[in-house]
Amino acid sequence: MKVVCLGGGHGLHATLQAMRLITTDITAIVCVGDDGGSSGRLREEFGVLPPGDIRMALSALASEQARQRGVVELLQHRFTSEGELNGHALGNLILAAQWQREKDALKGIRSVQTIFAIDGTVIPGAKVPLNLTAEVQDPATGAVSEVHSQREVAKASGKILSLRINPEDPPAFKEAVKAIEEADVITLGPGSWYSSLLVHMLVPDLREALHRSHARKILLMNLVADWETTGLDVEGQIEAFRTYSQNLTVDAILTGDQGAKDSGELDRLPPTRATVYRRRVATGKNSGVHDPVRLASALKDVIEDLTVKSRDFTTDFRGSEAVGNV
Repeated sequence: MKVVCLGGGHGLHATLQAMRLITTDITAIVCVGDDGGSSGRLREEFGVLPPGDIRMALSALASEQARQRGVVELLQHRFTSEGELNGHALGNLILAAQWQREKDALKGIRSVQTIFAIDGTVIPGAKVPLNLTAEVQDPATGAVSEVHSQREVAKASGKILSLRINPEDPPAFKEAVKAIEEADVITLGPGSWYSSLLVHMLVPDLREALHRSHARKILLMNLVADWETTGLDVEGQIEAFRTYSQNLTVDAILTGDQGAKDSGELDRLPPTRATVYRRRVATGKNSGVHDPVRLASALKDVIEDLTVKSRDFTTDFRGSEAVGNV
């Protein structure tokens, strides 16, 4: 089963950890709009793609052998000092070093994967760093202001009315487009709704590939609201997704057991109806964090259910039993 996961940060990290328990053929397409912290400093100093979310994806895909050797802890190690290294994650520095040596982002990522025995494929969501701009409405006064940069969008205090990226038509890696077109299953989210997930929808090459893809598409909802979803319920978040994805059809919406009013059909993503699956996927300690094992179990159920429905539909339509892709 070929799986492609789009997102960024901790949300994508959780999805990839879950998918490792289901399949071995995983491609992560990672947001490149981050401009804060260690990633922002390296992006500004060296002109490289922000490495933080890429590092997180690599950590999630590390093999069991690599995990036993302490690779994840090494990549995630963050320096604490009074000097210039303070706040930098070692994995970010390693990626920046390999990009400088290889002069090629994908080659640099693949060399890091080889060195540290990391499975899967990790591809940046664009070939160039993205700059984010959002219009935000103050909930108290109704005044609308413009905020710039991913870190400002992520902590914007108010309702996000619009989001755009610069450059508006960034080049995407052909490997990312091909992976989307050839996927059996595509997951979208969870994570920062605007500054991680919807950024992908604003990259024309990725969005168009998603529309062309015949993969089963699963939209993963966040378990709790964050700054970016101020004033938006679940349906509001789905409406934002529908708008920025230009009515991309998804087959399933997976939410937490408290994340939707009902578990029936939600007719929000024309031209087809997406089935809403409510599952207990949060960790026992934090209701806002996805547990990889629970998420894997839920995703397996969703994929199997979609496969059966696809077979039933094809049988009815063609008059003969069809073999599913999964």
